[in-house]
Amino acid sequence: MNGNHINEEESKIFSFLNFSHRQSLENISKSSEAERIRKSQKHSTFDMSELRNNPDILKRLLDTAIQIEKEKDISLTYEFNFSIAYNTSFGERVVITGKPDFLGNWDPLRGLELEWNPGNLWKVDILISEGVIKDFEYKYACVKSSSIVWEGGENRMFNISDGVKTNSHMVFRKEDYWQNY
Repeated sequence: MNGNHINEEESKIFSFLNFSHRQSLENISKSSEAERIRKSQKHSTFDMSELRNNPDILKRLLDTAIQIEKEKDISLTYEFNFSIAYNTSFGERVVITGKPDFLGNWDPLRGLELEWNPGNLWKVDILISEGVIKDFEYKYACVKSSSIVWEGGENRMFNISDGVKTNSHMVFRKEDYWQNY
């Protein structure tokens, strides 16, 4: 304010501050906030006061949160090297499929396609840098023009503990042989 003169903007601010219904607006705002808190508490599995009264619960929650954060920080890059010897005819292809998304979830048409090498050795190398990979099952299949031939035998098991870890890189080499029934 300049002396006793009030400019237009100051006048608007002054009238808002002296608004006769300001008390009502504050009450509406408080009741809205109280309603928001009530709704959010409906979705809680426990009362927050339980944390104050039971430090063991708080410690378990903090330990769990710390573990989750540690797992996030362990961003490993996984390198998978698969190879298998299998005789094919021209136009046929060999794929590997299994439970993980990167292997097509057991759909050989979405599986990981191997590349032919001399001596009918099929190979594929893949790098995965997102997520945490756990043990999984997999199998090879030969995709022909009108059919799919699965290798025989039990599903193969891939154990993450078989990898060789160097810093944040984990390497796996699988040199498999086609299983017959």
